[in-house]
Amino acid sequence: MRGGLLLHLAAPMQSWGSPSQFGTRLTYPYPTRSGVTGLFACALGRPRGADLGDLAELRYTVRIDRSGRLLRDYHTVGGGYPREKTVITAAGGRRQLKEATLQSERWYLADAAFTVAVTGPAATTEAVAEALRRPVWHPYLGRRSCPPAAPILITTVDDPAAELHRLPLHREPGSSGAVEVVFIHDTDPGTGQPSVTQVRDQLPATGGRRFAHRPLWETRHPFTADQHAGTGTAWITALTAYTRT
Repeated sequence: MRGGLLLHLAAPMQSWGSPSQFGTRLTYPYPTRSGVTGLFACALGRPRGADLGDLAELRYTVRIDRSGRLLRDYHTVGGGYPREKTVITAAGGRRQLKEATLQSERWYLADAAFTVAVTGPAATTEAVAEALRRPVWHPYLGRRSCPPAAPILITTVDDPAAELHRLPLHREPGSSGAVEVVFIHDTDPGTGQPSVTQVRDQLPATGGRRFAHRPLWETRHPFTADQHAGTGTAWITALTAYTRT
């Protein structure tokens, strides 16, 4: 038996880590499978290295309500201390004072909003829904410094992908009429077209951090001006009306 969830992922900042090297930590422009799996595991109270086989069976469709904008955060750590308090090296020693300050830059999506349809075995989706209502550990959107701005779980529904076309957009209406909204699919949505890209965000079922590549498909769908629910109180009002229908 299959089940489904509708989620909303919005925050002042979120970050969905893409393959990065050294001091630069990049983000994908939309939520990743590994990031959302980690969010669910956090809510369920599963420690790092736990079996994630049930969560690996879930499938996702992401609607990009607002793509947000890229934000660069410059970090330093370890500077200004005597050598006995500088950052520990891989060999277990301490860095020389002239090398004590480590620099890095981390990239975020600022003011982005996504609506996500999740489908999978009913037992798994029901367990995840209950965990999102009463999480063991507080969920976050990619990094712990990125708490959600609103409850993540919208509702449970049999066909959440279809509801993505009905659920109000968390977005201000533009000056024109209909706009095209981007949907990201992790299985072929029936277009018969090849995938548009591959992302390296597939976690192994047994946990760990050896990510594998997976294909993604993209579709675009017109949304009229009256489907744009705005932001803030206006969007919450529209979302409340939707959940009561």
